[in-house]
Amino acid sequence: MGLLAIAVTFYHFDQRYSIIDAIYMAVITVSTVGFGEPRPQTPAGRLFTAGFIVASVLLVWWLARSAVELIFEERVFEKWEERRRTKMVDALTGHYIVCGYGRMGREIVAQFRRAEVPLVVIEGAEEPLRALHEEGIPHVAGNATEDDVLMAAGIERAKGLVCVTSSDEDNLFLTLSARVLNPALFIVARCTTEGSATKFQRAGASRVISPYVIGARSIANVILRPTVVDFLDQVLHSSEMDVDLQSVLVGPGSPLAGGTLGELQLRERCGASVVAIRGPDGLYHATPSSDRMLKEGDELIVMGTPQQLRGLAELRCELPPK
Repeated sequence: MGLLAIAVTFYHFDQRYSIIDAIYMAVITVSTVGFGEPRPQTPAGRLFTAGFIVASVLLVWWLARSAVELIFEERVFEKWEERRRTKMVDALTGHYIVCGYGRMGREIVAQFRRAEVPLVVIEGAEEPLRALHEEGIPHVAGNATEDDVLMAAGIERAKGLVCVTSSDEDNLFLTLSARVLNPALFIVARCTTEGSATKFQRAGASRVISPYVIGARSIANVILRPTVVDFLDQVLHSSEMDVDLQSVLVGPGSPLAGGTLGELQLRERCGASVVAIRGPDGLYHATPSSDRMLKEGDELIVMGTPQQLRGLAELRCELPPK
């Protein structure tokens, strides 16, 4: 536009063309179509026209070259980002795969990141993928129900899978596919259809979660036990409170096996409090007494600071790997 304005000004004032003729002359010159001059030009006008044509051609060439470079650089950057994400995912092991980055998926990922749990997200929609890219979260683009996408997310090396896609049908098919690909996988699936939990369990889900049931229970507990709910919410979800609830396993050959809670004095030795014990039979024993004997395979539900939990693990209890 700047070149056109200069040309119109020159033709109008120097060559004495009317405004219409000046505009016409500038357009046919910059486009190099050569329809013919309104009237003969002076030598100065011819020199200006020649220079104007050269400048126009150079400008068009520069713009075309810049556009090509921009497109090429964007594609190279996209390829580089894709390769970097692939390497990041390939390096993961013992991680969790979150399928779906909607409202539930976002909150799950936020809690996992707070706990420093390695994870990768599978998502196919453009907007969530853009958010994952901006937040620097390892992810794989594609349909989570496809085996090659699950393999790209490292399902063979994964510890767990979270199915929170938008439909029960996809979650059910995903559960079935994931169980075949990794029989040892811990699978948590969202189920919104009443009565479908049994189908998910048959497909291989380790846990089936109904958001409506969980939501209803939470609302009832807020009314019936507001202080308890606030405390648990602070412990489990707030980064302001330096305390956590965690499960620790009495491992094989642990020196704790065979001793009672009173004899072991875990609170005095590491500061963490044992609030419940889950036996090898799967039964929970809340507020265990001091004469409760620990056995190999017992899982302790303990509360304490991260430092206290690490101290408990050093007594040959095993924290769940992150």
